[in-house]
Amino acid sequence: MEKGKKFANAEQVKKLMLLNTAGRPAAERGATETLPSAEKMAGLLERVRDAASYIRDVEDRAQEQEYRTQELLDQVRADMQAARNQVLAAEQRTRDIQAQANALIKAAEERARVAEERAEASEGWLRRIAEAIESEFASGSDEAAAIRSSIGRAAVA
Repeated sequence: MEKGKKFANAEQVKKLMLLNTAGRPAAERGATETLPSAEKMAGLLERVRDAASYIRDVEDRAQEQEYRTQELLDQVRADMQAARNQVLAAEQRTRDIQAQANALIKAAEERARVAEERAEASEGWLRRIAEAIESEFASGSDEAAAIRSSIGRAAVA
């Protein structure tokens, strides 16, 4: 036992002895204080043992509770770390998906830009062809009107 506990137990023994003799007349107390009977000493010893046993039981329960509390605390810490790791992994996946989405958007925008350029180039060629047909054929002929009509439909489609 530690020093403080020994002292506390000694104090408790003194208090028990005083309580044991407190209600007796002075003459009787004097006689018993010098020579306590074996029966009284055995009873006192039994009480001391019971008190020590009780204290050990209380300390054992406290130690067990402390152990369980520590286990629970360790489990909570492990769970929190696992949750942090899951959050970090989810954030990383979100960044990866966002980067992929941005790349896809950029590629789609580039394809749209190229398609617009091709459409403008095609329209330019159609205008040149129409101008060439008009200049080569007489503007009032039926052939020129039919060609202009088919070119107009092709440009709209």
